[in-house]
Amino acid sequence: MHCLASLLASLILAATPVASQPEVISYKQDGIRLAAARVKNWASGYRQPGPAISGSGTLTAVNGEAGLILTAAHLFEGKVGPITVEFKDGQTSGARILAIDRKLDVAALWIYAPKGIQPVPVADHNPRLGEQVEIWGYGPKRFRSFVAKVANPIPSANDVPRSLIGAQGVQDKQVTIPGDSGGPIISHGQLVAVHWGYRGATDDPRRCVHALGCDSLRDWLKQKLAPSVWKRAIAFGKSEMAKAQS
Repeated sequence: MHCLASLLASLILAATPVASQPEVISYKQDGIRLAAARVKNWASGYRQPGPAISGSGTLTAVNGEAGLILTAAHLFEGKVGPITVEFKDGQTSGARILAIDRKLDVAALWIYAPKGIQPVPVADHNPRLGEQVEIWGYGPKRFRSFVAKVANPIPSANDVPRSLIGAQGVQDKQVTIPGDSGGPIISHGQLVAVHWGYRGATDDPRRCVHALGCDSLRDWLKQKLAPSVWKRAIAFGKSEMAKAQS
């Protein structure tokens, strides 16, 4: 009887699904990661010689033909040329800046909503200290995700109070690289922050990615993207499409 009970317990344990852990560093872009996109400010003109500023962004909402991309404001410092947003499958849209805050380093872009890509919603609250998260970005060449743990940000005199969170890569305190700026920090399938860079020297134990946490982000979105603004964005998109078809 004891053996039968042990066998039954073993079978139950074997049948219990084990939650898969994300790879510490991954270059796979599938599932919800398809919402990540390359954001480009063609400061010298679309596909013209000269500098273009590249970063990352996330599709966070879709309303009919319109999509909302969150990214970093510093991609649009200086001259702002045509803006494009490109997804992994090649779907590309021109973009317009709906709202931008250089102090918080965040921008909201309007695009034509891509087909077959689900947005990643903005979370209700900042992640907890020590919580495991994923950091996404396109870097200079390709998509990359790495696992990090939420940490205290390194303060600066110019910071907006209580706006930032930190996230320290679990492998060698890994941080973001050029081209990652504006990408998301993800927890439980939701966007918990928009990152813009990192602070701390290589030998600084506090070195970590810095990002605008979703508590401040949600407040900012409510202030800047009222329903009337969103409706105007949809109307604007339709008028642009009508022009293109005429």
